Amino acid sequence: MNPLNPFFALIIYSIAFLTGYLIKTNIKPILLNGRYECIDGMRGFLALGVFIHHSSIWYQYIHTGYWGAPASNLYNQFGQTSVSLFFMITSFLFISKLLNSDKKDFNWRNFFISRIFRLVPMYLFSIWLIFISVMFISQWKLNVELAEFFLSICHWLLFTVYNTPNINNSGFTSYINAGVVQTLPYEWLFYFSLPLISLFILKNKPKFVYLFLSIIFILTFYKFHGFFEYFIYPFIGGAIAPLLLKFTSFHKKIKDIFASIIILTCLCLIGQFSEANNIICTILLTIVFTFIAMGATFFGLLKNSTFKFLGEISYSTYLLHGIALFAVFYFGFGFEKIRLLTPFEYYMLVFSITPIVVVVSFLGFKYIEKPYMDKAKRIMQK
Repeated sequence: MNPLNPFFALIIYSIAFLTGYLIKTNIKPILLNGRYECIDGMRGFLALGVFIHHSSIWYQYIHTGYWGAPASNLYNQFGQTSVSLFFMITSFLFISKLLNSDKKDFNWRNFFISRIFRLVPMYLFSIWLIFISVMFISQWKLNVELAEFFLSICHWLLFTVYNTPNINNSGFTSYINAGVVQTLPYEWLFYFSLPLISLFILKNKPKFVYLFLSIIFILTFYKFHGFFEYFIYPFIGGAIAPLLLKFTSFHKKIKDIFASIIILTCLCLIGQFSEANNIICTILLTIVFTFIAMGATFFGLLKNSTFKFLGEISYSTYLLHGIALFAVFYFGFGFEKIRLLTPFEYYMLVFSITPIVVVVSFLGFKYIEKPYMDKAKRIMQK
């Protein structure tokens, strides 16, 4: 059986949906109320798409030693398309905030407080899990000089904006979380670019200190990373919808069924490409996202309360799913045993990991993300 059979992905989505439904029904978590419920529902699809993408990469890596794009347009697009759409969501939400603040002061202090409390706590928890895993692999022995050891940890604590070195000389460091942190520096790049972007939007311009920080961060980022344009383009694509919502009535003329058909058509076209890192895919994704941001429900799926729940916990899912896969494959079974599994047996194992990922993500949201988000609100209110 083909390890990249689309049926496997459908089963993973179904198991995750059922797990989310059971949590939502029995525990009745208090969810955040968002203005854009279709975007909230989309997040659930995207985080699970990244999980499916990395499960296929792990199969490839364990059998060939190659960590890279899977030999399937669908499974590769699960990851790359999802990341691009996450970037579009970020751009849409904060460009919308700027546009809606055009006649009053935009509180930059509160903006950066909210971003720090939103992203940092769960990220630090995931880095702590990576550190524990590395030390278990190293049998709690230092394999490098103490200064180099602490420096490598510092790089990871700073969202790998500068570098992603191996911790304690462990070659598995970047694989433990499936390399998901490589996209997060671009999130911070966008946040620190907003003061400069706001010069073209806000009547009350940001203070010099925020513009200075913006320029310093952009220059530092460019020095260490350069700019990978196909990580930049989605942010541009995501800014189209808020402009249309603000200055046109186009969204009022959209028929949901026709918009959903257009979205499905664009997704099918995207599936013909091996990678999302090209301008045609970016344009198609921009069309998809713009319709969803303006209320298209994709045949009602994006308004489903379970998918909105999965969207609520998507940041934890994004950061923790790779760690869950690694823990089961390396510590639970060992790569040698995993290598002997047939594709069907391998995905039976991934199916069993799926509810664990959903439950752990829910716990991460409930006990780490949500408390710090509430704490940020209290600080901002003061």
